[in-house]
Amino acid sequence: MKVTDEEIQTLTNRLKEWSIQIAVLAAKQDAAAATAKKFAQELDELRAKHLAATQQLRELELHESGMYMWENIGDGG
Repeated sequence: MKVTDEEIQTLTNRLKEWSIQIAVLAAKQDAAAATAKKFAQELDELRAKHLAATQQLRELELHESGMYMWENIGDGG
C-alpha cells in the first residue's frame, strides 16, 4: 500500500490540531490546579475562623451560665 501525499498532509494536519488541543487542555489544567489550591487555602482559613468563633461563643455561653467558674476551679481560679 502506497501512502499518498494527501494522506500524509491529512495526518500532519491532524497532529497539529491535536498538539494545539493538548496545549490548550494543559493550560486549562494548570489554571484549574491553581484555582483549586486557592480554594483549599480559603477553606483552611475559613475553617480556622469558624473554629475560633465556635470556641469564643462556647466561652461566652459558659460565662453567662456561670459554668466558667466551675470549670476553672481545677486551675485554682
